[in-house]
Amino acid sequence: MIVPPAARVSVAAAALICLAGCGAQASGAGAAPARATVTGLPPGHPLVQPPPTVWSPPPTPSCAGSGLLLYAEPPNAAMGLRVQTVTLTNCGDTVRQVEGYPGVRLLDGDGEPLKVKIDRGARRVTTAIEDPGPKAVTVRPGRSAAFTLAWRNTYGGTTRPPAVGATLVVTTGAGRQRVSGLFFDLGSTDLLGVTAWQPVPVKR
Repeated sequence: MIVPPAARVSVAAAALICLAGCGAQASGAGAAPARATVTGLPPGHPLVQPPPTVWSPPPTPSCAGSGLLLYAEPPNAAMGLRVQTVTLTNCGDTVRQVEGYPGVRLLDGDGEPLKVKIDRGARRVTTAIEDPGPKAVTVRPGRSAAFTLAWRNTYGGTTRPPAVGATLVVTTGAGRQRVSGLFFDLGSTDLLGVTAWQPVPVKR
């Protein structure tokens, strides 16, 4: 029996789809299917899938010896503006207090400090976020305080590579806390907006 060429293409495509789907089912119930790239097909073909690009937050650290836990939420990006919330949780048994604007530093991938200008209130970066203003915030055990970072990733420099931070260092009254594995793409702006501390409402 002679199979028409069009039927051969349909059979081959069906076989590839079955291989991808059946392989995912065989890997175990509840497992996410792998996104494989099928070679030998033209770009744009529905079977050619690029690798996913998903921001992976760093693992949440355990409660430090200082009784404070610092965590960075995934950044919100729109039109070149990056906005990221940083939360400090009191995981100890002593009442803490933070005040005014946090002291922040950015380190590059090698752990070296970046030369970044800090914009208190973030007004030089954007007017789209609200700065609560500097004040003292009491953080009781189990409660949290937070601030917001804002920056733009525009790049207009040609004499040096874009500035990229990988670690955030925050100075509090109890010492320095840090979060690594982040991605601050400041381009050539060298400017990081920081809002003041504010209490995090308790979810009910």
